[in-house]
Amino acid sequence: MKSYNVGILGNCCTHGAGICSMFKDRSGTHVIAAYEENSRRADELQQVFGAPLSNSYEAVINHPAVDFVAVTCDPCDKAEMVERAAAAGKHIFLNKPLCESLDSARRIAKAIKTHNVHFVHDIPMVRFIPAYARLLEEVQTGVHGAVMGYHHLFGMNFPTDFELAAAWPERLDPPHKSGGGEMTNMGCYAIDYAVALFGRPKAVTAKWRKLWDVYADADVENFGQIILDYGDFFAFLEVGKQRLIKDRRHSNSMTINFEGQTMFIDASAQVVTINHIPQDYTQFVKGARVVGSVEQLIGAIENGTPPTSNIETALIAVETLMAAYRSILEEQTVALPLPFGENPLIASKKYNT
Repeated sequence: MKSYNVGILGNCCTHGAGICSMFKDRSGTHVIAAYEENSRRADELQQVFGAPLSNSYEAVINHPAVDFVAVTCDPCDKAEMVERAAAAGKHIFLNKPLCESLDSARRIAKAIKTHNVHFVHDIPMVRFIPAYARLLEEVQTGVHGAVMGYHHLFGMNFPTDFELAAAWPERLDPPHKSGGGEMTNMGCYAIDYAVALFGRPKAVTAKWRKLWDVYADADVENFGQIILDYGDFFAFLEVGKQRLIKDRRHSNSMTINFEGQTMFIDASAQVVTINHIPQDYTQFVKGARVVGSVEQLIGAIENGTPPTSNIETALIAVETLMAAYRSILEEQTVALPLPFGENPLIASKKYNT
């Protein structure tokens, strides 16, 4: 089995350190270079890397022994990192969110195509969970027939005294750096999965909430609702971070109605019902085929196998998110495809005033 050398580009929200640890724990992948310019995040990354960091992102990209890079920097820098790495012939493993705007998403797609490198979007918290991997495959192959309706509640839940600003100050960054609040950060998972299931929606309507004080102070959303119009049905997404009283788990529950069957899945609780009758969760996920993002990238490199977590889906997902932000600012439904590529939160005078 071929061994791959990896370079880590950034450590936004500790993602780079987590990805570094994951690659170090795998057989067949070796982290040989890493860099983060933010001193706090650089110390975290260096501790996991276990060696001195490179002196720049460019040094990681141009390291002659690096086979592919893990792009885990701030969203606003991801398009530039991909362009530099692709031009250097490095394959791309890009951790969510894809980037901060549709313009940047298009730059990423163009760089991948222009330089003929392989790309995988690492966005694992829905599509790589066995129950949802099984559902995705079954919907894509038409096993259950026509969809009647869809609802997905996805996000992270915390005690009321959780100090979010201390743990993840990046979550409170302005949109020109982060892309947006939790509709960007958490919402990208639910949007990605819906787009993988159903493709590009015809139109988007959305609302947001800023009820968590640190988010309100930073004027970014901690929660959002997104309605995707697929013509024959609506897909309803609720996404973000909440503070919940008493015991809690993270939210990842889904209801999907087909013409002849209704299904409810709560991955956090490991509960499945079909037609409102509880099922054996272990049996339900048995045989589910989950191909992780690393395996997808290596499969593309070695065999030319097209990744399922790909740039095409990621591009539509960013477009959908930008339509959601535009819907919020303009207080109206927004049709797709979008005629523009800028992030409405950055461009809108309404947001800035």
